[in-house]
Formats: sequence, structure tokens, C-alpha cells
Amino acid sequence: MPQILLTGASGRLGTHLRHWFTARGRAFLATDIISAPDDAPVEIADLADRAAVDRLMARDISAVIHFGGMSKEAGWDTILHANIMGSYNIFESARKAGVPRVIFASSYHAQGMYPTDETPIALTDPYRPDSLYGVSKAFGETLSRLYFDKFGIECLAIRICTAGQPGTTREARLWFNRDDMASLVDHALDTPNLGHRTLFGISNNPNAFFLTPPDPAFGWVPTHSALELGTPDPRDPLDPADPRNPLVGGIFTQWGHFDDEDPR
Repeated sequence: MPQILLTGASGRLGTHLRHWFTARGRAFLATDIISAPDDAPVEIADLADRAAVDRLMARDISAVIHFGGMSKEAGWDTILHANIMGSYNIFESARKAGVPRVIFASSYHAQGMYPTDETPIALTDPYRPDSLYGVSKAFGETLSRLYFDKFGIECLAIRICTAGQPGTTREARLWFNRDDMASLVDHALDTPNLGHRTLFGISNNPNAFFLTPPDPAFGWVPTHSALELGTPDPRDPLDPADPRNPLVGGIFTQWGHFDDEDPR
């Protein structure tokens, strides 16, 4: 029976997707480098291990949701293996196995060095990564473009914003409701002729830092807004004394190189 391969299935977003798919009867194969916190069945595999990825991809996979890898800043070796080699292995293994579609978890940190007073930032604005993590997401997006243009693998790259509970006005402007996220992934799996698309993973928040133009051919829009949270309110001004606020990437822009002894 065809099934979706979900990488990063033990993480917070991967766990939400597992529960979402299970509730809707969608068949999937969950994988991660660590066990799931809720003890759900998850195949343990290192995405930097090409042979391990090939074994997963050979199990009647119809599409890949690639949410695996390092989800924050780290030293170069960690980013290289988890995010760059891992993403390459996913796309190349999918090509060899004839898997036609990949949903890629990118990040707004690929554009994190833009000033907050120059927002909203468009999808077409140049990359300005705030970290090696952000660089790895820009790499994954351009890799996906190659594999679509040259090998026909359809892809949606989602520049995920703040998918946790916001604690500041800045985070409220970046908020991405997890049900909005899951419905976007669902839509990308089911829509015919996905092609190659990039979208910001962000809910319908006032003063949002990022803008995805309407795409009638794709037909997905977020249904949630940070206003439903009450507080913090995305309409409030940003605190000028908070060093996280001048640049979109927040604290990522304040850290040094993680291979130094004390980057923070």
C-alpha cells in the first residue's frame, strides 16, 4: 500500500503531523533519528546515511514530507550532516526510487537578516540567512528547484515561521498555527500539478513580516490568526529595547559562529 514518508516524525511539528494524519486515516511511515516522545512507532534512521534513506524510500513511498534535520542553529558539522547531506539524500533517493513529490520544511531564517522595519518581505526577495541553519534551508530550496527542473520531482518548500506558542509581539507577527501547517501539508500532498512552489508558513497575522501573494492555482489560505490568542497582540509596537527586534531572525541574528567556544 502506498504511504507517505515523514521525516522528523519525533519532533514537535512531526508529532503534530503524525496525529493529524492518523486522525484522517492517511497511511504514512514515520522516521527520525530519535524515538517519539509518545512512544509511537518511528523508524530510527540517520538521514545523513544514504543507505538508510534508500531502505526507507524503497517501501512503496508515494511522497515525502521532509521535516527531519537540525531545527535550530548548530556548528558546521552538525548542520552539514543533518540538514545539507540529509536533504541531498532525501531528494536523490526519491529520484532513484521514482518518488514524485517532496514537501520540504524550509525556514524564515533563510531571510532572517532583513530589518523588521523593511517588512513585509516577499518570497522573491533575495536570501539573507541569519545562521548556518538558515544557509542550510536556502540550500534545500535551491536543491529542490534543481530536482524539479531537471528530474521532475514536484516540491512545496514551506518557509516555516514561529510554530510554537508566541511569547512576544515579534513572535505573534510570525505565528504559524500548527493546524494551518498540517492543512497546508495535506493540501500540497493532494493538489494535482503541484509543480515547484515556495510559501511562507505563516498564519493570517496583522503586521506579518512575510507576504505570500495569492495563488488561485494552488488554492490554500491560512484559517487562523494570532489575534485569536489575545496576547501577545501582533498589532502592538515592537519593543525597541529588545535586541531581538531590529532584525527579522531575532536571537539567531545575535549569535556568533557556533564552532567558536562561546558563540552566545
